Amino acid sequence: MKCGSRDLGFALYECKGCKEREPEPVYVCFTCKSRFCHDCGKKYTDEFTEKQVERILNVPHRHTVFTVPKELRKVFFNDRSKLNELSQEVAKVFQYYYRRMNKSKEYEVGVITVIHTFGRDLKFNPHIHALVTEGALDKNIEWKRVEYISYDYLRKAWQKLLLDLLQKWYPESKKVKELVNELYGRYKHGFYVNAEQKMKDTKGAARYIGRYLARPAIAEYRIVNYDGEKAHFWYEDHQTVKRVDAVVPVFKV
Repeated sequence: MKCGSRDLGFALYECKGCKEREPEPVYVCFTCKSRFCHDCGKKYTDEFTEKQVERILNVPHRHTVFTVPKELRKVFFNDRSKLNELSQEVAKVFQYYYRRMNKSKEYEVGVITVIHTFGRDLKFNPHIHALVTEGALDKNIEWKRVEYISYDYLRKAWQKLLLDLLQKWYPESKKVKELVNELYGRYKHGFYVNAEQKMKDTKGAARYIGRYLARPAIAEYRIVNYDGEKAHFWYEDHQTVKRVDAVVPVFKV
């Protein structure tokens, strides 16, 4: 990469006041600011991590993943601005759970979310990563620990919130109403949610956010070749756990 080279531009500093000798000019080269870059990407990750360390509560957390079914991905592909509302809906899944547990306590749960729009194969696959506290604070700032929330609730609550959101966006669409009914029937157990990874170390959880959640779509080491027209990269298949090589036009990527 050309990060830190004159190819990306530079600032030139010269001393015009030296009378004894003419000093060499100093070139300060601009950086690329890309998250793919070893230097700039690491800086971005470190800054992101430090912000989370300041915000995160010193309690056990759980990493959860909320997926968008393939039937709805085109909605977000055509209008990326709609992705912004997904983080709020994920937070509501947990807020509603604690509210249902005891409304008078006014529980507040900690949730940090990051939206990814890609899968390992780089195809458009929006999903939301959330780091969630295993418990909540009540209105008296007393901690209520909750280590378990059923998958049945998570999946069905996420399904309802996402489909309600769809109907809010397209209230007059007959096709959308038919699709919503169809998806309730097709996904009787709700939309897929994974919540297996538990994190007891707070700082470790923050580092995990920086390393994993703030990462770019593909690591540089997975790019085998790029000739300006095609990109050759590889990924590990979830099911077979084997390497899969892909060569695709750059504009398709």
